[in-house]
Amino acid sequence: MTCCGRYFPISWRCSKMYTFLIGSICFLGIYLFFIPMTLNYSAVLAKIKIKENTVLNLMERFPFPAKEYEKPETAKENIFQRSNVFSFRQSLLNRKIGGLTVNAAPFATELNDTQPFRFVINERDKCNERTPFLILLITTKADEKQHREAIRKTWGNESVVPGIKIVRLFMLGINNKEQNEALLRESSQFHDIIQQDFLDTYKNLTLKTIMGLNWVATYCGGANFVMKTDSDVFVNTEYLIQSLLRPLMPPSRYYFTGYLIRNGQPHRNKESKWYVPKEVYSAERYPDFCSGTGYVFSGTLAAKIVNASLKVKYIYLEDIYVALCLEQAGINMVPPPSNYLFNIYKVPFSPCIYNRLITSHAIYPNEQILYWEALQNNKHICGK
Repeated sequence: MTCCGRYFPISWRCSKMYTFLIGSICFLGIYLFFIPMTLNYSAVLAKIKIKENTVLNLMERFPFPAKEYEKPETAKENIFQRSNVFSFRQSLLNRKIGGLTVNAAPFATELNDTQPFRFVINERDKCNERTPFLILLITTKADEKQHREAIRKTWGNESVVPGIKIVRLFMLGINNKEQNEALLRESSQFHDIIQQDFLDTYKNLTLKTIMGLNWVATYCGGANFVMKTDSDVFVNTEYLIQSLLRPLMPPSRYYFTGYLIRNGQPHRNKESKWYVPKEVYSAERYPDFCSGTGYVFSGTLAAKIVNASLKVKYIYLEDIYVALCLEQAGINMVPPPSNYLFNIYKVPFSPCIYNRLITSHAIYPNEQILYWEALQNNKHICGK
Protein backbone atom coordinates (compact mmCIF):
# COMPACT_ATOMS: atom_id res chain seq x y z
CA MET A 1 0.00 0.00 0.00
CA THR A 2 1.23 3.48 -0.70
CA CYS A 3 1.28 6.35 1.74
CA CYS A 4 -1.90 7.48 0.13
CA GLY A 5 -3.56 4.15 0.64
CA ARG A 6 -5.78 5.61 3.21
CA TYR A 7 -7.52 7.65 0.67
CA PHE A 8 -6.73 5.63 -2.48
CA PRO A 9 -6.34 2.05 -1.42
CA ILE A 10 -4.85 0.92 -4.77
CA SER A 11 -1.59 -0.88 -5.46
CA TRP A 12 1.24 0.90 -7.27
CA ARG A 13 0.80 -1.24 -10.39
CA CYS A 14 -2.92 -0.53 -10.42
CA SER A 15 -2.28 3.17 -9.95
CA LYS A 16 -0.05 3.18 -13.04
CA MET A 17 -2.77 1.47 -15.06
CA TYR A 18 -5.36 3.87 -13.71
CA THR A 19 -3.18 6.84 -14.67
CA PHE A 20 -2.78 5.42 -18.17
CA LEU A 21 -6.54 4.98 -18.55
CA ILE A 22 -7.25 8.55 -17.41
CA GLY A 23 -4.59 9.89 -19.78
CA SER A 24 -6.02 7.89 -22.66
CA ILE A 25 -9.53 9.19 -21.98
CA CYS A 26 -8.23 12.78 -21.87
CA PHE A 27 -6.32 12.32 -25.13
CA LEU A 28 -9.34 10.78 -26.80
CA GLY A 29 -11.48 13.69 -25.64
CA ILE A 30 -9.01 16.19 -27.02
CA TYR A 31 -8.91 14.29 -30.33
CA LEU A 32 -12.68 14.04 -30.64
CA PHE A 33 -13.37 17.66 -29.70
CA PHE A 34 -10.53 19.89 -30.84
CA ILE A 35 -9.59 18.17 -34.10
CA PRO A 36 -13.10 18.57 -35.62
CA MET A 37 -13.10 22.18 -34.49
CA THR A 38 -9.80 22.76 -36.28
CA LEU A 39 -11.02 20.99 -39.41
CA ASN A 40 -14.25 22.98 -39.34
CA TYR A 41 -12.31 26.22 -39.02
CA SER A 42 -10.13 25.21 -41.96
CA ALA A 43 -13.23 24.36 -43.96
CA VAL A 44 -14.73 27.76 -43.20
CA LEU A 45 -11.54 29.49 -44.31
CA ALA A 46 -11.51 27.42 -47.48
CA LYS A 47 -15.15 28.28 -48.12
CA ILE A 48 -14.41 31.96 -47.67
CA LYS A 49 -11.48 31.69 -50.08
CA ILE A 50 -13.64 29.93 -52.67
CA LYS A 51 -16.41 32.51 -52.24
CA GLU A 52 -13.99 35.43 -52.61
CA ASN A 53 -12.39 33.88 -55.70
CA THR A 54 -15.81 33.20 -57.17
CA VAL A 55 -16.83 36.81 -56.63
CA LEU A 56 -13.71 38.03 -58.41
CA ASN A 57 -14.32 35.63 -61.30
CA LEU A 58 -17.94 36.76 -61.61
CA MET A 59 -17.22 40.50 -61.55
CA GLU A 60 -17.76 40.71 -65.31
CA ARG A 61 -20.76 38.41 -65.37
CA PHE A 62 -23.21 39.84 -62.91
CA PRO A 63 -24.52 43.21 -61.75
CA PHE A 64 -23.03 44.61 -58.58
CA PRO A 65 -24.82 46.36 -55.72
CA ALA A 66 -25.02 50.09 -55.29
CA LYS A 67 -21.73 51.60 -54.15
CA GLU A 68 -21.11 54.48 -51.77
CA TYR A 69 -19.84 57.76 -53.16
CA GLU A 70 -18.33 60.81 -51.57
CA LYS A 71 -19.75 64.19 -52.57
CA PRO A 72 -17.27 66.52 -54.26
CA GLU A 73 -15.87 69.46 -52.36
CA THR A 74 -18.11 72.49 -52.07
CA ALA A 75 -16.01 74.47 -54.55
CA LYS A 76 -16.56 71.79 -57.16
CA GLU A 77 -20.26 71.26 -56.59
CA ASN A 78 -21.35 74.18 -58.77
CA ILE A 79 -19.34 72.82 -61.72
CA PHE A 80 -21.34 69.60 -61.85
CA GLN A 81 -24.60 70.79 -60.32
CA ARG A 82 -26.58 70.29 -63.51
CA SER A 83 -25.45 66.70 -63.86
CA ASN A 84 -25.89 65.72 -60.20
CA VAL A 85 -22.40 64.22 -60.17
CA PHE A 86 -20.67 62.38 -57.32
CA SER A 87 -16.98 61.38 -57.19
CA PHE A 88 -16.02 57.74 -57.43
CA ARG A 89 -15.39 55.42 -54.46
CA GLN A 90 -16.31 51.74 -54.61
CA SER A 91 -17.01 49.56 -51.57
CA LEU A 92 -18.27 45.98 -51.43
CA LEU A 93 -20.90 44.82 -48.98
CA ASN A 94 -19.94 42.80 -45.91
CA ARG A 95 -21.34 39.27 -46.09
CA LYS A 96 -21.34 36.52 -43.41
CA ILE A 97 -20.09 33.10 -44.44
CA GLY A 98 -19.88 30.30 -41.89
CA GLY A 99 -20.28 32.79 -39.05
CA LEU A 100 -17.38 34.94 -40.28
CA THR A 101 -17.63 38.26 -42.11
CA VAL A 102 -15.88 38.74 -45.45
CA ASN A 103 -16.03 41.37 -48.19
CA ALA A 104 -18.13 39.96 -51.00
CA ALA A 105 -20.71 41.22 -53.47
CA PRO A 106 -24.04 39.44 -53.91
CA PHE A 107 -24.65 37.27 -56.93
CA ALA A 108 -27.14 38.18 -59.64
CA THR A 109 -29.52 35.52 -58.38
CA GLU A 110 -29.81 37.44 -55.13
CA LEU A 111 -31.09 40.54 -56.94
CA ASN A 112 -34.84 40.59 -57.46
CA ASP A 113 -34.84 43.38 -60.05
CA THR A 114 -32.59 45.35 -62.36
CA GLN A 115 -32.85 48.69 -60.59
CA PRO A 116 -30.93 48.72 -57.28
CA PHE A 117 -28.54 51.30 -58.75
CA ARG A 118 -28.37 55.07 -58.59
CA PHE A 119 -27.23 57.75 -61.02
CA VAL A 120 -23.66 58.96 -60.69
CA ILE A 121 -24.07 61.32 -63.65
CA ASN A 122 -27.55 62.45 -64.60
CA GLU A 123 -29.16 64.96 -66.97
CA ARG A 124 -32.49 65.71 -65.36
CA ASP A 125 -33.26 68.83 -67.38
CA LYS A 126 -32.81 67.66 -70.97
CA CYS A 127 -36.55 67.68 -71.65
CA ASN A 128 -37.57 70.70 -69.56
CA GLU A 129 -37.70 73.31 -72.30
CA ARG A 130 -39.32 71.22 -75.01
CA THR A 131 -40.55 67.64 -75.39
CA PRO A 132 -38.29 65.83 -77.86
CA PHE A 133 -39.48 64.09 -80.99
CA LEU A 134 -36.66 61.53 -80.69
CA ILE A 135 -34.31 60.41 -77.90
CA LEU A 136 -31.09 58.66 -78.94
CA LEU A 137 -29.85 56.24 -76.25
CA ILE A 138 -26.32 55.18 -77.17
CA THR A 139 -24.38 52.51 -75.26
CA THR A 140 -20.71 53.32 -74.90
CA LYS A 141 -17.70 52.75 -72.65
CA ALA A 142 -15.44 55.23 -70.90
CA ASP A 143 -12.51 54.65 -73.28
CA GLU A 144 -14.64 55.31 -76.39
CA LYS A 145 -14.29 59.09 -76.32
CA GLN A 146 -13.44 59.20 -80.04
CA HIS A 147 -16.66 57.35 -80.83
CA ARG A 148 -18.68 59.86 -78.82
CA GLU A 149 -16.95 62.84 -80.43
CA ALA A 150 -17.61 61.45 -83.91
CA ILE A 151 -21.29 60.82 -83.13
CA ARG A 152 -21.72 64.35 -81.74
CA LYS A 153 -20.37 65.78 -85.00
CA THR A 154 -22.45 63.56 -87.27
CA TRP A 155 -25.72 61.64 -86.90
CA GLY A 156 -25.98 62.35 -83.17
CA ASN A 157 -26.00 66.12 -83.59
CA GLU A 158 -29.14 67.29 -81.79
CA SER A 159 -29.77 69.88 -84.54
CA VAL A 160 -29.37 67.51 -87.46
CA VAL A 161 -33.02 67.86 -88.58
CA PRO A 162 -34.25 71.46 -88.57
CA GLY A 163 -37.38 71.98 -86.49
CA ILE A 164 -37.12 68.55 -84.84
CA LYS A 165 -36.12 68.29 -81.18
CA ILE A 166 -33.58 65.46 -80.66
CA VAL A 167 -31.99 64.46 -77.34
CA ARG A 168 -28.71 62.53 -77.36
CA LEU A 169 -27.59 60.48 -74.35
CA PHE A 170 -24.56 58.23 -73.95
CA MET A 171 -25.09 55.45 -71.38
CA LEU A 172 -22.29 54.14 -69.15
CA GLY A 173 -21.57 52.17 -65.99
CA ILE A 174 -18.58 52.80 -63.73
CA ASN A 175 -14.91 51.91 -64.31
CA ASN A 176 -11.81 53.08 -62.47
CA LYS A 177 -11.38 56.43 -60.73
CA GLU A 178 -9.33 58.06 -63.49
CA GLN A 179 -11.82 57.16 -66.23
CA ASN A 180 -14.74 58.38 -64.15
CA GLU A 181 -13.07 61.71 -63.44
CA ALA A 182 -12.51 62.12 -67.19
CA LEU A 183 -16.20 61.37 -67.76
CA LEU A 184 -17.15 64.07 -65.25
CA ARG A 185 -15.17 66.64 -67.25
CA GLU A 186 -16.71 65.43 -70.51
CA SER A 187 -20.18 65.55 -68.97
CA SER A 188 -19.70 69.11 -67.71
CA GLN A 189 -18.86 70.15 -71.28
CA PHE A 190 -21.49 68.32 -73.33
CA HIS A 191 -24.26 67.36 -70.87
CA ASP A 192 -25.07 64.20 -72.81
CA ILE A 193 -23.89 61.42 -70.45
CA ILE A 194 -25.87 59.35 -67.97
CA GLN A 195 -24.13 56.86 -65.69
CA GLN A 196 -25.16 54.53 -62.89
CA ASP A 197 -23.03 52.71 -60.31
CA PHE A 198 -22.90 49.22 -61.81
CA LEU A 199 -19.72 47.75 -63.24
CA ASP A 200 -19.42 48.65 -66.93
CA THR A 201 -18.96 45.28 -68.65
CA TYR A 202 -20.52 43.44 -71.56
CA LYS A 203 -22.36 41.18 -69.12
CA ASN A 204 -24.06 44.25 -67.65
CA LEU A 205 -25.33 45.62 -70.96
CA THR A 206 -28.89 44.87 -69.90
CA LEU A 207 -28.45 47.13 -66.87
CA LYS A 208 -27.19 49.90 -69.13
CA THR A 209 -30.22 49.63 -71.40
CA ILE A 210 -32.71 49.53 -68.51
CA MET A 211 -30.97 52.60 -67.08
CA GLY A 212 -31.69 54.48 -70.30
CA LEU A 213 -35.31 53.35 -70.41
CA ASN A 214 -35.74 54.28 -66.76
CA TRP A 215 -34.32 57.73 -67.52
CA VAL A 216 -36.83 58.21 -70.35
CA ALA A 217 -39.73 57.04 -68.19
CA THR A 218 -38.68 59.30 -65.30
CA TYR A 219 -37.55 62.51 -66.99
CA CYS A 220 -38.92 62.46 -70.52
CA GLY A 221 -42.00 60.25 -70.70
CA GLY A 222 -43.65 62.53 -73.25
CA ALA A 223 -41.07 61.87 -75.99
CA ASN A 224 -42.60 60.62 -79.22
CA PHE A 225 -39.92 58.06 -80.05
CA VAL A 226 -36.76 56.52 -78.60
CA MET A 227 -33.92 54.78 -80.41
CA LYS A 228 -31.47 52.53 -78.59
CA THR A 229 -28.22 51.88 -80.47
CA ASP A 230 -24.47 51.34 -79.98
CA SER A 231 -21.45 53.60 -80.40
CA ASP A 232 -20.13 51.56 -83.36
CA VAL A 233 -23.34 51.97 -85.37
CA PHE A 234 -23.92 54.51 -88.13
CA VAL A 235 -27.45 55.92 -87.94
CA ASN A 236 -29.01 57.90 -90.77
CA THR A 237 -31.00 60.07 -88.38
CA GLU A 238 -32.53 62.15 -91.17
CA TYR A 239 -33.91 59.13 -93.01
CA LEU A 240 -35.08 57.59 -89.73
CA ILE A 241 -37.13 60.67 -88.90
CA GLN A 242 -38.36 61.71 -92.33
CA SER A 243 -39.18 58.31 -93.82
CA LEU A 244 -40.03 56.07 -90.85
CA LEU A 245 -41.14 58.11 -87.85
CA ARG A 246 -42.88 61.20 -89.21
CA PRO A 247 -45.42 59.14 -91.20
CA LEU A 248 -46.33 57.39 -87.92
CA MET A 249 -47.49 60.60 -86.27
CA PRO A 250 -49.36 60.66 -84.02
CA PRO A 251 -47.29 57.75 -82.67
CA SER A 252 -48.80 54.45 -81.70
CA ARG A 253 -48.51 53.75 -77.98
CA TYR A 254 -46.91 50.35 -78.57
CA TYR A 255 -44.71 50.71 -81.65
CA PHE A 256 -41.42 48.77 -81.55
CA THR A 257 -39.29 47.86 -84.58
CA GLY A 258 -35.75 47.14 -85.72
CA TYR A 259 -33.80 44.27 -87.25
CA LEU A 260 -36.32 41.57 -86.35
CA ILE A 261 -34.97 38.09 -85.53
CA ARG A 262 -37.39 35.18 -85.31
CA ASN A 263 -36.89 31.67 -83.87
CA GLY A 264 -33.54 32.52 -82.31
CA GLN A 265 -31.97 29.77 -80.21
CA PRO A 266 -29.88 30.12 -77.04
CA HIS A 267 -26.17 29.34 -77.38
CA ARG A 268 -25.43 26.36 -75.12
CA ASN A 269 -21.72 26.19 -75.96
CA LYS A 270 -19.77 27.52 -72.97
CA GLU A 271 -17.12 28.96 -75.28
CA SER A 272 -19.64 31.22 -77.02
CA LYS A 273 -19.72 34.93 -76.25
CA TRP A 274 -23.50 34.60 -76.04
CA TYR A 275 -23.57 31.44 -73.91
CA VAL A 276 -26.75 31.10 -71.86
CA PRO A 277 -27.07 28.07 -69.53
CA LYS A 278 -30.42 26.35 -69.13
CA GLU A 279 -30.70 27.45 -65.51
CA VAL A 280 -30.70 31.06 -66.76
CA TYR A 281 -33.03 30.51 -69.74
CA SER A 282 -34.61 27.07 -70.04
CA ALA A 283 -36.64 27.44 -73.27
CA GLU A 284 -35.14 26.26 -76.56
CA ARG A 285 -36.32 29.32 -78.49
CA TYR A 286 -36.15 33.04 -77.82
CA PRO A 287 -39.19 35.22 -78.41
CA ASP A 288 -39.02 37.42 -81.50
CA PHE A 289 -36.51 40.18 -80.77
CA CYS A 290 -34.91 43.18 -82.44
CA SER A 291 -31.12 43.28 -82.57
CA GLY A 292 -29.59 45.58 -79.96
CA THR A 293 -27.52 47.26 -82.67
CA GLY A 294 -30.51 49.52 -83.25
CA TYR A 295 -34.23 49.49 -82.48
CA VAL A 296 -36.87 52.20 -82.32
CA PHE A 297 -39.98 52.40 -80.15
CA SER A 298 -42.71 54.71 -78.89
CA GLY A 299 -41.71 56.85 -75.91
CA THR A 300 -44.59 55.51 -73.83
CA LEU A 301 -43.12 51.99 -74.08
CA ALA A 302 -40.12 52.92 -71.93
CA ALA A 303 -42.18 52.81 -68.73
CA LYS A 304 -43.90 49.60 -69.86
CA ILE A 305 -40.56 47.83 -70.34
CA VAL A 306 -39.15 49.11 -67.04
CA ASN A 307 -42.24 47.94 -65.13
CA ALA A 308 -42.16 44.55 -66.84
CA SER A 309 -38.48 44.16 -65.94
CA LEU A 310 -39.48 43.87 -62.28
CA LYS A 311 -41.10 40.53 -63.13
CA VAL A 312 -38.63 39.16 -65.70
CA LYS A 313 -35.58 37.12 -64.69
CA TYR A 314 -32.31 38.87 -65.51
CA ILE A 315 -30.44 37.82 -68.64
CA TYR A 316 -27.34 39.68 -69.83
CA LEU A 317 -28.34 39.67 -73.53
CA GLU A 318 -30.12 43.01 -73.52
CA ASP A 319 -32.05 42.64 -76.77
CA ILE A 320 -33.39 39.27 -75.61
CA TYR A 321 -34.21 40.74 -72.21
CA VAL A 322 -36.13 43.66 -73.72
CA ALA A 323 -38.07 41.17 -75.86
CA LEU A 324 -38.92 39.14 -72.75
CA CYS A 325 -40.17 42.32 -71.05
CA LEU A 326 -42.35 43.16 -74.06
CA GLU A 327 -43.68 39.61 -74.02
CA GLN A 328 -44.46 39.99 -70.31
CA ALA A 329 -46.36 43.19 -71.11
CA GLY A 330 -48.25 41.52 -73.98
CA ILE A 331 -46.74 43.76 -76.68
CA ASN A 332 -45.68 42.50 -80.12
CA MET A 333 -42.83 43.89 -82.21
CA VAL A 334 -43.51 45.27 -85.67
CA PRO A 335 -41.43 44.23 -88.71
CA PRO A 336 -39.72 47.23 -90.38
CA PRO A 337 -41.20 48.46 -93.68
CA SER A 338 -38.09 47.19 -95.47
CA ASN A 339 -35.64 44.42 -94.56
CA TYR A 340 -32.71 46.67 -95.45
CA LEU A 341 -33.48 49.60 -93.17
CA PHE A 342 -31.80 48.11 -90.08
CA ASN A 343 -28.55 46.17 -90.59
CA ILE A 344 -26.60 44.13 -88.05
CA TYR A 345 -23.54 43.97 -90.29
CA LYS A 346 -21.35 46.58 -91.94
CA VAL A 347 -22.91 47.73 -95.20
CA PRO A 348 -20.26 48.65 -97.83
CA PHE A 349 -20.40 52.40 -98.13
CA SER A 350 -22.07 54.15 -101.00
CA PRO A 351 -23.79 57.52 -100.54
CA CYS A 352 -26.92 56.40 -102.35
CA ILE A 353 -27.13 53.12 -100.39
CA TYR A 354 -26.60 54.86 -97.04
CA ASN A 355 -29.14 57.46 -98.07
CA ARG A 356 -31.87 54.78 -97.82
CA LEU A 357 -30.88 52.84 -94.73
CA ILE A 358 -31.17 53.55 -91.01
CA THR A 359 -28.32 51.54 -89.43
CA SER A 360 -25.00 50.01 -90.44
CA HIS A 361 -22.89 48.19 -87.86
CA ALA A 362 -19.14 47.97 -86.99
CA ILE A 363 -18.28 51.55 -88.00
CA TYR A 364 -15.07 53.21 -86.74
CA PRO A 365 -15.06 56.85 -85.55
CA ASN A 366 -13.20 58.13 -88.63
CA GLU A 367 -15.69 56.28 -90.84
CA GLN A 368 -18.59 57.90 -89.04
CA ILE A 369 -17.29 61.30 -90.10
CA LEU A 370 -16.32 60.26 -93.65
CA TYR A 371 -19.63 58.53 -94.33
CA TRP A 372 -21.70 61.37 -92.88
CA GLU A 373 -19.90 64.06 -94.88
CA ALA A 374 -20.17 62.05 -98.08
CA LEU A 375 -23.87 61.47 -97.42
CA GLN A 376 -24.51 65.20 -96.92
CA ASN A 377 -22.56 66.15 -100.04
CA ASN A 378 -24.37 63.68 -102.31
CA LYS A 379 -27.98 64.09 -101.24
CA HIS A 380 -28.91 65.93 -104.41
CA ILE A 381 -27.50 63.09 -106.53
CA CYS A 382 -29.22 60.23 -104.71
CA GLY A 383 -32.57 61.93 -104.39
CA LYS A 384 -35.17 61.00 -101.84
